[in-house]
Amino acid sequence: MLKLIPQPQKIELLSEKTYSVKQISPGNSLLGTEAIEDFISFCKLNQSANNNIVFYEDSSLEDEEYILETGEIIAITSNSASGQLYALQTLKQIIFQCEYNIPHIRITDKPAHKFRGFMLDVGRYFFKIEDVKKIINRMVLHKLNVLHLHLTEDQGWRIEINKCPLLTQKGSIRKKTNFNHKPHGGFYTKEDIKEIVDYAHAFCIKVMPEFDIPGHSRAAISCYNDLTCFPRNLPVADHWGVKHDVLCIGKESTMEFVYNVLDEFFEMFPDEYIHIGGDEVPKHRWDLCPACTAKRKALGLKTSDELQFWFMNQIKDYCKQHGKQAFMWSWELENDTALDTDLGFTKCGDMDTKERPFIDTSTKAYYIDLPYGYISLKDSADHKIFSGNALGVEGTLWTEYVPDMKKADMMSFPRTGCISETGWNGICSWDSFSEKLDFYYSFLDKNNIRYARPNKANPNPIRAKLSVLLFERRQLAWEGLHNIFDDKKIEKIAKNNK
Repeated sequence: MLKLIPQPQKIELLSEKTYSVKQISPGNSLLGTEAIEDFISFCKLNQSANNNIVFYEDSSLEDEEYILETGEIIAITSNSASGQLYALQTLKQIIFQCEYNIPHIRITDKPAHKFRGFMLDVGRYFFKIEDVKKIINRMVLHKLNVLHLHLTEDQGWRIEINKCPLLTQKGSIRKKTNFNHKPHGGFYTKEDIKEIVDYAHAFCIKVMPEFDIPGHSRAAISCYNDLTCFPRNLPVADHWGVKHDVLCIGKESTMEFVYNVLDEFFEMFPDEYIHIGGDEVPKHRWDLCPACTAKRKALGLKTSDELQFWFMNQIKDYCKQHGKQAFMWSWELENDTALDTDLGFTKCGDMDTKERPFIDTSTKAYYIDLPYGYISLKDSADHKIFSGNALGVEGTLWTEYVPDMKKADMMSFPRTGCISETGWNGICSWDSFSEKLDFYYSFLDKNNIRYARPNKANPNPIRAKLSVLLFERRQLAWEGLHNIFDDKKIEKIAKNNK
């Protein structure tokens, strides 16, 4: 019995025959050279004089659907380059598992969900282009099709914006990280972004950039002080945690800044998705700010929460005018009906989203930066997609404690296998996934991908508790006491300005 991740929709055994694959040569396809060379490199076989993988087009098939039939000639039928790509990924696993002696089978396969994503936070720790490409390569193996890049943060601005050069000149560098004394920096030029996007597109992956607003904006505010309600010389944040200085959305100049940044995002990222943040926005400054108070009154709004709803709707509309589907992080506020229903959510909890489009990014299953004591492999496997208008799923890798690819792999795998299975089939379970785990580990080894061993991925109670206790040390780096004193300082400034 073949063990494949994600599991195909239908596998038929056509006969008891097997076919030895000693050479490989794909024929003409819709794929570019990168995808074909990736497949040939994986197989490590000489190319045959005659094509033994033949691609056929069938317009009746759905996008991403494929039919793979093995024999003397391997036939791949699809209606798109992505269908051909996914057939080759399945074939990789078959060839590897069967040691080049493949069974006579027909696989008919297509995904249950159109959005199967992986989020990489490069705001906290910058990942070089080579590492982003490695992430893309890992996504391809798992038939994931959207790379979500979290590009702007309190602790670093990571993308070149021509109209606002200080964002990278100053905002991309923090003096230290928590209690160490090492500067950390880095950003992507527009040429870098084009290289990343082109590479992703070569493997049928779309790129969804994130411009996190109006919170998580300290790096931008450090460059342009007037973006906040009470302008001060603030540095790029060098500790983790929620910062209380956010964008002042009562100022027209702030709105102009946001639109200018978005305009350049639209130029760099041609795919239809964009993320606009929206989570963890303390309202302390807005409640004291004359500009925000005046804006709220002019709009007939009662609370600062309602002011944020207005802002998110405005930004969503601007994105929509440019052909983009905007998403924001979901969070529990009583009056979320004020958010337009065409503003999508990356949905972290099982809350009522009023049938709006959403991507399941469950904090209890898919926040893969969290230790396995919080989210075990079994938790990821057994998670059922939230009810409602789900577009798909996303593995979410925040990087406060993930500084490099070694750590990224250890936290992402094997959990990404479960996310892949759920995104492709609509469901996964530990009972079925565990039966394929030995094969999956060997396949990850074949692709030089690090991973957490079973005793770490599904820790016993003592090991789980220990991993949680070690992780909770992060609370020491969250500057909670600093925020309290800083809030008092702003209250005094606001009082003196009256």
